[in-house]
Order: sequence, then C-alpha cells, then structure tokens
Amino acid sequence: MNSYKAYPISRNNIKNFVHKIKEITGFENDLYFPVVHFLEHVLPILVPDFCLEIVPKNMMGSKHGETFPNKNLIRIREDIYLRACNGEGRDRLTIAHEIGHLFLHDNDSIALCRLEPGESIKPYEDPEWQADCFGGELLASSYLIKNLSVETIMNSCGVTRNAATVQKRNA
Repeated sequence: MNSYKAYPISRNNIKNFVHKIKEITGFENDLYFPVVHFLEHVLPILVPDFCLEIVPKNMMGSKHGETFPNKNLIRIREDIYLRACNGEGRDRLTIAHEIGHLFLHDNDSIALCRLEPGESIKPYEDPEWQADCFGGELLASSYLIKNLSVETIMNSCGVTRNAATVQKRNA
C-alpha cells in the first residue's frame, strides 16, 4: 500500500504556528476567522506569487480542493467556494485545510512511501491530519475556545459540530 508521509509535526507545534500567523495578520483575538477574506486578500501578501483558482465542479469532480505548495497554488471547487462565502462550516474548513497544506507542506516535506501490511503512518506524520489540525485551529483556535461550549464554538467560529467537538477536546 502506498501512502504519503510528511515530516512529523505535533498538534502543539501546529497550534503555535497558527497562533503566530493570526498574530502577524491581526486576527489573533477574533473568534470568527474570515477564511475567504484571508484566502483572497491576505495570502497574496504573505505568500509570493500566490495563485487561487476557483474551478467548476465538472472539472474537479469529487475533489473539494487541492494545493500545490511548490507552485503557491490553491484550487477550490466552485460550489465549495460559494458555500464558504455563505458561511458553511464544512466548506470554510475545506479552505482552511488547503491553506494548511500551503503553509505546512512542500516537495521536501512529503514523501510517497510503501507501507508493510498492518503498518500505518502516525497521525502527526500524515499530511491530511496535519492540514485538518491546521484548519481546525485556524477556524476555532484552542486558546480562544477553552471555556466555550460546543454550541457556542459552532456559532461563534462558524464551524460544524464535529469540528467544534474536536477543537474543544484538544483545547
């Protein structure tokens, strides 16, 4: 079985990295992170030659988004992008997840590897886990939600119940 393995990054390191990004960009105290605004207006300032492509569903198929870190390119499926613009939590998280790939991964940090039967990659070495962790922290930062209920996190941060529950558990 082939799989991708990333350079190991702990949840705490991802939390600290996201916090720094939010500090640098002035969003460190905002419960609701404006992920679409960040994607369209802030990333082009932070990332040289950043390129965003909104791609029709018939061209991307089942992929909601994809990122090419070495090209500074994020592609988001059009329907996902439009729902994120309308505040849909799952689609906001898709965008945050792709931003995570942009910041955390490149050709040198991810390798294609063959796993032996029964062998698995540790979560902190899985690029998808890392991007999920980044996305959750970007939208519902643990340092802001520690004392909030799951319902309040959902409503204040614009995330799904599942995302709010995961972030609350890891705050």
